[in-house]
Amino acid sequence: MNRADETFQVSEIISRYVLGSMTESEKEELDGWLDRSPRNKLLFEELVRQEVASGKILAYGRVEWEGALKELLEQKKKLRLAGRKRRIIRLGSCAAVLLFACMGIWFYYIQTGNALIGEGEVHKEIPKLLAGKPQATLQLASGKTVFLTSDSSRRLEPEYGVEIRQDSGVIKYQVAEVQGGKEEQYNMITVPRGGEFTLILSDGTQVWLNAETSLRYPVEFVGNERKVYLEGEAFFDVTHDKQKQFVVETEKAKVQVYGTAFNVYAYPNEYEVVATLVRGAIDLKERGSGNRIQLEPGEQGCLAGGKLTKREVDVDMYIAWITGRMVFKSICLGDMLKHLARWYDVNIVFTEERLKEVSFTGEVKKYDDFTEVLDVIESTQVVRFRIEDRTIIVY
Repeated sequence: MNRADETFQVSEIISRYVLGSMTESEKEELDGWLDRSPRNKLLFEELVRQEVASGKILAYGRVEWEGALKELLEQKKKLRLAGRKRRIIRLGSCAAVLLFACMGIWFYYIQTGNALIGEGEVHKEIPKLLAGKPQATLQLASGKTVFLTSDSSRRLEPEYGVEIRQDSGVIKYQVAEVQGGKEEQYNMITVPRGGEFTLILSDGTQVWLNAETSLRYPVEFVGNERKVYLEGEAFFDVTHDKQKQFVVETEKAKVQVYGTAFNVYAYPNEYEVVATLVRGAIDLKERGSGNRIQLEPGEQGCLAGGKLTKREVDVDMYIAWITGRMVFKSICLGDMLKHLARWYDVNIVFTEERLKEVSFTGEVKKYDDFTEVLDVIESTQVVRFRIEDRTIIVY
């Protein structure tokens, strides 16, 4: 039996093992394969361990499998395996399991250039690339710097009559005493690559900050408006106050509201500023000009090259990151990996520019190890990845 033939056969048997539909003859065949080499046992255990068999396959189920299955079967045909008589495995969850098992073995052979795992071969461990976590740096008005992580809950020293408390991955401001006639004093929170943090401002507005993001804001809002300054991406759930407009100012644009929920994407090195409205109403305005557009729920406004446009969107795609998911629809691989690189704090290198334009639709769990996310993408058979320390090579 050649390498490709055995790859598909073993994958199919493992898929039936995971689904609990393996026959006695298949069990004997699997036992024989496991006894052939300790490395076969290691690979089998890795493929069927609980977190993979549940979480990873469920994640795979969110990829568009029809194309992947078609491609896989086409490869099988090219390898002259189509003529083999086998039971047809029904589509659905079984198709995902078959592909998951087959890709686990098949990509191993392709990447290592080895035959089926045999005696005397050295197992190369794939490094773990852990997901981001709550972490930030808080610059107080006094000049003091505080490092924030999810491991601590504490009360910081009050500033200008405002209490500042940290509860795990959330920092909260609360006005302890009203002081009239004072000037606004600013704090700045900076979230690094591989980080996130949640902030509750003194007016009760809640802000979710994504990786590589900074927000400058008053300790207490004074005057006729509530203005904050954003670089990066944040989701705002603004406390309603018809007397005080809430303004998010970025390098190129302003978002003006009174009480609403919306997402702003405004990284300083990006070509466009994007605002996505979930609830209420907002104005998106170009700084330094009178150009503006008003958005209604379910709409997204974009400022690019001095031009303002808007369109209807599925807002879940743009706010899923605050609920532990990342949702992508017909997105270029280059753009998708740019988002993921910020969260996982890795570098991405494409061996060919054309690979950046590959389109991807799917959903991944934000807190999964990045190697599992790469497995989901790689399972489509469009691209492959090689991990070198914290650099991901796309080829």
